[in-house]
Amino acid sequence: MREELGFDELLDDGGLIARLLGRTAAGRKRELLYGPDLPVVLLVGGPGMGKGRLLRCVRDRFGPRVPVAYLDCALSDCREQAEQRPGSRSDVTEALRLIALQYGDWAGDGGKIAVPRLYAGLAAVAASDRLAHAAPLVDEVGRLESLLPPKSFWRGVLMGAANNYLGFLGGLVTTPLAGPFINALLDGLFARLSPEGRSALTQGYGDYPGAGGNPQAGLRSLGGDFQQGGEARRIAEGFLFRALRQDIDAAYSSVRGRLSRVGRPALLLDHADNSLGRRLLKPALEDRERGHHDRLVVFATARREDGGRFLHRAGGPAAETARWEPFTGALPDWSRPPGGVPDHAPLWRGVLLVRMPVLTRDQQKAELSRLRGGQEQPDTAVRLRIHSGVHRLSGGRPLFVTRLGEAAAALQFPVPEDCTDWTLLDARVPAGDDDEGRRVADRPVADVLIDELVTWQRPEELPPEHRAHWLDLLTHLSVAHDVECAQTLMRAVQEGRDDQLSAYLIADLMEDSGWPRCPRHFIGDLGLRRLLTRRLHLLRPGGAAWHTDHALLQGHYRDLGNDHPDPLFRTAGAHRMHHLLASDGADLVTRYLAGTFLTRPLTDWCEELLSIADAALIGVADDRYAHALGEIHVHGDTRRRLIDRLLHAVWLTEDRTQPLDETVPGALRGPLRGLSEELARIADEAVRDQGPEGADVARAAEGAALLVRMAREWGDRAEDKQPLQRCGCTEHIGFG
Repeated sequence: MREELGFDELLDDGGLIARLLGRTAAGRKRELLYGPDLPVVLLVGGPGMGKGRLLRCVRDRFGPRVPVAYLDCALSDCREQAEQRPGSRSDVTEALRLIALQYGDWAGDGGKIAVPRLYAGLAAVAASDRLAHAAPLVDEVGRLESLLPPKSFWRGVLMGAANNYLGFLGGLVTTPLAGPFINALLDGLFARLSPEGRSALTQGYGDYPGAGGNPQAGLRSLGGDFQQGGEARRIAEGFLFRALRQDIDAAYSSVRGRLSRVGRPALLLDHADNSLGRRLLKPALEDRERGHHDRLVVFATARREDGGRFLHRAGGPAAETARWEPFTGALPDWSRPPGGVPDHAPLWRGVLLVRMPVLTRDQQKAELSRLRGGQEQPDTAVRLRIHSGVHRLSGGRPLFVTRLGEAAAALQFPVPEDCTDWTLLDARVPAGDDDEGRRVADRPVADVLIDELVTWQRPEELPPEHRAHWLDLLTHLSVAHDVECAQTLMRAVQEGRDDQLSAYLIADLMEDSGWPRCPRHFIGDLGLRRLLTRRLHLLRPGGAAWHTDHALLQGHYRDLGNDHPDPLFRTAGAHRMHHLLASDGADLVTRYLAGTFLTRPLTDWCEELLSIADAALIGVADDRYAHALGEIHVHGDTRRRLIDRLLHAVWLTEDRTQPLDETVPGALRGPLRGLSEELARIADEAVRDQGPEGADVARAAEGAALLVRMAREWGDRAEDKQPLQRCGCTEHIGFG
């Protein structure tokens, strides 16, 4: 994938990133945006939107110009390192150590950034393990030596204190001695500190809760709080992150720093809505709310559009969070809202949400052409079908576009009609590495995307006992609509399991994973739903799992009774017909619609028709065009034949697996006008039998007028390539 795909305006010389950092990717100086009170910039968007890719672009393009540290909070490295010494490490302290090492390796203007304040705090934590013996304590302090440059004053002081005390401890190595060790470490440190060094630690650890301005007491309390665990440990960890930011500020505000350093440093936190990321962001946001400002530009990623629930205490007003979308013109004019009360203000006040951009149609076409490279371009009709299919399935998600483009580049279609969404998803992606450096085998693009979007991005709060079958649960839910429908499936699919996931919890986990909600589909993203639909059909030979799930739901809605109210389909009967259409074809559905044509209010009948026809067709030959054009003989009277044509024309329009043929608008208008004529004839007959004032006359006349209007409106929508029924997951389709 081209790393900067879709990010041109974010990464350019006048874009948000260059203005925040004060340097362009080429090294030119830029006027700083905001300050001294800086927001945490949260890049928000669901799976496949390129959040991590953008962070890597910032690291690679701006990293040579300003100090940049990168951390993927979803990786297990920090947790695994902490588990080796749980008394003197945590995943947060390990993360801070890794971040500090990156700043210590900075080789650009101004040179390495020393972190003596962080080093002192981590040394106090390392020396505070009450259960450790002398040698492990000294080793743990010595492990931190790499944080400081060689021959630095701070390294000599701290390591000297530890080594001098080691001789005293030599005969007592079997006794836990955290108390005397940390005391000796701190006594040795402060005995050798210069006035400047004491002032630096006083400004930091003198402010630690209960320290009363005494940095030695603050460091001792920090070590004790870390050992206590729980909220006390979180306070200590937050203070350590503050110490790191103070070290960075000191590197910029020193005489040498003012002369040699330009712009601002950056911290890039991928998957920052995970536990580790939240534990880093929360204290930083709270510090800035209290007025502890720093110059570190924090870019972090989150999957939810609101940035994550941790920002909004007790379900606070997510709508008030500052938001900005790229390509909307001027840069965001951010400032902290007035009136916040420290320690009680919600975290969202210090955040700027930046919504990850979707690719425009032109950007999608350019990427598809680039991926094809020097290969021969397909003819225009095939190329347009590929572009249309990629747009439908991707909704502009960059990962979707690139993966489908890689697969489509190798496809050869004998005729354009063969180029459907299912054909695209069956196309194979050449072997290679993905964005995270994982090896991707030569296999169908649908399988590759499922791994990248679902298997490797399970929700953090998904219970461990459900991780192995999370994908299977979502696969079955690809046929569900509202939560009642989904819960019916989940009861059957998980029957016999002691631990079951409800559809209500799954919906919540999906939202936390960054997938959009749609009021008409449980899986609220069209591309993801297509991936899961294909997988469900292939789960068992002959599409058995697909047919079983639809049969289960048919039985459920049959038991409720045809006239039972349904929030999406109006009636349970219509909901049952939807699943019958998807699994068993149109014959019985046509019979049902013909039977209710004169018994339902026509407005309701039309809405039921649209809901029924929003059904996937997979695994069988597609004869819908022939039916819609009346080329296939259907048994029954004129009304039934017209309804059969209408059903298939609507089905084509709503189940968009290929671009609409130019005949579809006419195929919609023709049967609707024919049915209108049927009603006009019924009205004429009722006039002869009842007189012009009869109730049947009025109902038939109103119905005839309604169908004429529907013929115009539905035909116009089809000409604009738009679905007939508005839906959250298909609103990107149309006008092309």
